Amino acid sequence: MKKSLLKFGSLFLLSLLVIAFIIPSSTILAQAESSDEEMVDIIVRYNDTVPDEDTLDPSYKNVLTLSSLPIQTMSVPRSAVKKISSQKNVNQVSFDQEVTTSETSRTLSETDWNNNLVGSLDALDDNLTGNGIKVAIIDTGFYAHKDIKYAGGYSVFDEYPEYEPDPWTNDHDGHGTHVAGILAASKQSPARGIAPEVSLFGIKIYHKSEQDTTTGRLMKGIDWAIENDMDIINISSGFKTDNQSVSLTIDKAVKAGIMVIAANGNSETAKTPEFPAAYENVIGVSNINNEKKLAYDSIPAGLTGFSAPGRGIYGLSISGGYENRSGTSQATPHVSGVAALLMEKYPDASTSTIKDLMQRDALDLEEPGQDSQYGYGLARYVPEDNSQGSDDSQTGNSGDESEDPSETDNGSEEEKPASNTPDDNAENENNDEDSEIENPSEEKADKDDEPEGSAETENPADNPDSSDEQEVDVSEKAVWIRPDINEKSAVLTNEDLESVADNGVLAVSFDYAMDDIEQLALSEDQIREIRERNISLLIARPDIEWLIPANNFQKGSGTVRFTKTLTSDPDQKDLAKSELYQFELLANDQPVHDFKEEMTYRFFSDLAEVDKDMLYHWNTDSEKWAEIGKLYSNGALVGKISQTGILGVFSPSAFDGTAKEEDEEKETEDKEAITATDTNSDSNGSSDDQEQEAEATQAGVSESSDTPSPLIVGGVVVLLSFGGGFYYFGGKSKP
Repeated sequence: MKKSLLKFGSLFLLSLLVIAFIIPSSTILAQAESSDEEMVDIIVRYNDTVPDEDTLDPSYKNVLTLSSLPIQTMSVPRSAVKKISSQKNVNQVSFDQEVTTSETSRTLSETDWNNNLVGSLDALDDNLTGNGIKVAIIDTGFYAHKDIKYAGGYSVFDEYPEYEPDPWTNDHDGHGTHVAGILAASKQSPARGIAPEVSLFGIKIYHKSEQDTTTGRLMKGIDWAIENDMDIINISSGFKTDNQSVSLTIDKAVKAGIMVIAANGNSETAKTPEFPAAYENVIGVSNINNEKKLAYDSIPAGLTGFSAPGRGIYGLSISGGYENRSGTSQATPHVSGVAALLMEKYPDASTSTIKDLMQRDALDLEEPGQDSQYGYGLARYVPEDNSQGSDDSQTGNSGDESEDPSETDNGSEEEKPASNTPDDNAENENNDEDSEIENPSEEKADKDDEPEGSAETENPADNPDSSDEQEVDVSEKAVWIRPDINEKSAVLTNEDLESVADNGVLAVSFDYAMDDIEQLALSEDQIREIRERNISLLIARPDIEWLIPANNFQKGSGTVRFTKTLTSDPDQKDLAKSELYQFELLANDQPVHDFKEEMTYRFFSDLAEVDKDMLYHWNTDSEKWAEIGKLYSNGALVGKISQTGILGVFSPSAFDGTAKEEDEEKETEDKEAITATDTNSDSNGSSDDQEQEAEATQAGVSESSDTPSPLIVGGVVVLLSFGGGFYYFGGKSKP
């Protein structure tokens, strides 16, 4: 009997212990699942050491580490961006933006006219086919068409465990295969390539489940090309906003002796190339038709770009056959092919020398010399006996005319494009309504099967009823940095400002270790750049954020102050639900109080929305608190005002007398409860419970107070289990 009781008691105790752990853990898991947060793609540039991917927060997904630079790309919860940017080893954090293929949907017939224009048939007569030149095409994937051979390839998604596998040999769209065929389809193909015997490597950066890709994946593709000693990188894609991390990666490639060639992009209205074609050390390519005229939807070449065939180009299809496609995407591999032919012809020449030869031999298409429409002109191969002195080969540029390219000036520099900022207009006729979208992640691809109008409703700026409006959600236009410290002031470097695109946002992040730093000093030159380039400044502390438009900075040196203060209405300061901050903008050491544009203030509080708190500004004229905001967004109270001053979070009851009445009522209840203790212990217990519940509500437990903490529940069950077991097996007297 004792054994059966012992067995039963043991099982009962074990069951209680299991329940004790299951209850809290399952509740916690449920809470975690309910707190899902929007994930954003970011680029993190470190000062030196890059952390091991295994040591990062488990919530950070799709982490990729570059081999050539201290950079990682990753997907993180939006709220983690500020936290990451404030780490000591982090140089800057920028939002990854989408990259789109530079292809348009209109087609033309007539095959092989493109080979004739760029002179690849003349190169074949000279026994030049690009043999031995390593070319990497970064694109959507590469179908194993019978008319083309690949020397190898790589998919960035091999390093994304969260993604379904998508090898480089899978071209889900056909864009990559078509581009590759223009460059390297075999001599026997009806769609023969410009340099059919190059060593072709395919780098896949577009996933089959998505329409576009990101600059982070583009950087990883370039990084792979650097590591594998490519001679040419072909990028038939583009993005609209300058990204310093991409620029640094391309700089690394160019310094390694790689020629980078990219599509200018497609737009009927834009006048300047997209990135990366807009970078000074990248060869940009515009699109001309078979009449040598700029295509109506091609972004012009700019002074330092080239033109090449891109309208109705006959090429390889993932069906195993052939098709026509159009766009600067199709023009770009023509220029890559011409460069490969010259590299084969002059194996000892540097990339700058090859570029000089391309400039020399380019066919003028408009005014003599360089022009903004066609750049240096039509890129082409010219046989040696025709490469000098012919009327149609002179471009008026300063390239070396020597027959021996090894004697040309390897250090020659190109004239910088007139603007590094691409036009914000639409990319093609199918997507005109997207031209005003400021968020790069909303940009659409220029593919033949592009669905129309799908991005409009997703942009908060286009929706006046959006809860985020245009407040502090700076989105992908922001670059986050941790400032340097000079004595008691935070300071910016020139690189910090250079990393931000025109019309962008520089977010200056302060962590808790910098709590004693309460101002940011700006030089006269920095203020001038902020104003000229329309850069907004975001002061980001753990508990507050302050967004300042560029126009609110006065000429001269400036100081941005954000000081915790006790100076407020003495009768109300104790009722504040947050720290009180005094915000100041100084121009040449003189305070300025009123400004042209509204500034946005955010005070973070998990309970502000539950408690219906509001953001208030101390009005020095009326000596009263004025409510400026009751918008709750992403855990913060948000308000806008075109003034500086003292701000804080209060309950509206603090200003209508309700708070004082509640205090008096509570004091009366406390006295009654103490009196009741002497007469009725049961009611005393009930009264204590009510008081504790009221106090908990006052302290902010709010709506979750009806549900006990899972850890408390688990602890109680464990104690009861052990207590009951002890009583049953040890504490009970024997008969």
